[in-house]
Amino acid sequence: MKTIHVKNMKALLVHASETIIENEPLLTKIDTVIGDGDHGIGMKRGFMAVKKMLEKKEFLEMDTLCKSTGIELLKSMGGASGVIFGTMFLGGISHMPHENFADLNQIASYFADGEAAIERRGKTKPGQKTMLDALMPAISAMKQVAENSGEIRTLFEEGYKGALQGMEASKTMQSRVGRSKNFHESTIGLPDPGAVSTSLIFKAFAEEIVKCEEC
Repeated sequence: MKTIHVKNMKALLVHASETIIENEPLLTKIDTVIGDGDHGIGMKRGFMAVKKMLEKKEFLEMDTLCKSTGIELLKSMGGASGVIFGTMFLGGISHMPHENFADLNQIASYFADGEAAIERRGKTKPGQKTMLDALMPAISAMKQVAENSGEIRTLFEEGYKGALQGMEASKTMQSRVGRSKNFHESTIGLPDPGAVSTSLIFKAFAEEIVKCEEC
């Protein structure tokens, strides 16, 4: 299949929420070493709110689903992470159709514009040891699948591979932005917490999409 139904996209977001919640200890551990230690707690709080919202509401349109997810993260997380991950789901909302499905190009463009919006709002770019270092390669991989008219399942699987590679690459970088920049060279060797969160989200997408019989 080259499209994803809103009910399946919702399932992906629920599993992503569960994955972030389960990995709060890991995110907290990393952020305690090279940050202020609250990234895991904030991410857990945000995605607990998203999971609760998704389980209570039914969605008929892709744009409404994704917009509601982004707004919930902004409302519940607070701080820089709330803005960043909320923007990830809100920044490209114009590419999500007001219909019950989206195709390969719409999904890839949605995340690409979300990434661009994060760059604008955060005044940051890939290579500075942020979540963008996982998000950008994920999007590049997804775009390639879309351009080659691949399958929706492959889109998310390749997106995760890109995110994982980007997260691993962030270990070699020195932090240039945020509070972690104050740790200077000691940030080298550990992944960026935001990049880890991003890779976990895409991992969850890849895990859940294989359960989709229509995909």
